[in-house]
Amino acid sequence: MSGSGLGHAAAAITLVVFMAGCSVAATLAPAASGAASSGSPTTAASTATPWATSFATTAAPASATGSGGRLIVLADGPDGGPGLWALGSDSRWTSLAATPGATAMGRYGEAVAIATGAGVEVRRGPDFSIAATSTTLKWPGGTPAPIVADLDVAAGGRTALVTSNGGTYGYAVVGTDGTVTPLTPAPTQPFTPIVSWIDGSRLLVLSTDNLQESRLAVVDPVAHTIDSARAPAGVHFFAVSSDGKTVAAATENAIYAGPLAAFTRAAAPAPIATLADAQVVWALALDESGSKLFMLSGLLGSDGTVGTVHEVGYTRSGPAWTRFLDSGVPFGRAIDQVYLP
Repeated sequence: MSGSGLGHAAAAITLVVFMAGCSVAATLAPAASGAASSGSPTTAASTATPWATSFATTAAPASATGSGGRLIVLADGPDGGPGLWALGSDSRWTSLAATPGATAMGRYGEAVAIATGAGVEVRRGPDFSIAATSTTLKWPGGTPAPIVADLDVAAGGRTALVTSNGGTYGYAVVGTDGTVTPLTPAPTQPFTPIVSWIDGSRLLVLSTDNLQESRLAVVDPVAHTIDSARAPAGVHFFAVSSDGKTVAAATENAIYAGPLAAFTRAAAPAPIATLADAQVVWALALDESGSKLFMLSGLLGSDGTVGTVHEVGYTRSGPAWTRFLDSGVPFGRAIDQVYLP
């Protein structure tokens, strides 16, 4: 998948998911810079809730997500509607709560922020079925609320979001009172509508350059500037750790991770993993320190759908990254995921 046209289509890929217990036909191939252990099938029985993972962790068998942390996924459940799922430290998937009308999810400290129609809900554990707060979005000129495709919330409560309207994307910053202010300048023809705060005041996005290459770009909403990173080109998805110090990026062929400065150099950082033929990854998520990286992975079929979906995790020890998780998923269409401390 390359080019801006296919990039816009990437945001609307229909995911055909094989549920827990199915075999995975392809895994992330380790890059030459570091070895990665592969997942292996397990005979663990699955139950309705929680679900047992169909693939065993390898490097960290006792904990899929780390001590105290949880990977939260926004995805369709057994009833077909969106809901929250968690991968716990016992390597089991749990269905947490239904989220009717949810279109996007972002991280907000130790909570999740969910876009639902005209507003943004904040939900936190232990009971994710209840909205701790809800903010109505106030659009300029009283315009109808568009679909929110992605969002991220800074420590002070300011929300950055991307809207989608028939393949056209809009970027904005939302004040704590819900007032929506369009972002200027805004990214051009983003391959994927993603936005993340990197230091509480600047935003990381994807933007297409004059050579039709998708690149990381930093937007300063106050200074009204946008600066594209130099490498790598062809970035499809990215994630930022909650401390803002680590960025992970996926291209068509490889996955990269490192400080933002590593992506502003002429040469791209060394990949931590390469992708197999027809493999796609999305919904990257880093933990708070940038030492664990999670992503959804699947195989792109000839009809444009993605199947054989599973969760893959990498952990960093010094400069080396090792795959420690390869887990089948029990949910349907996966929208996004975040890591909560």
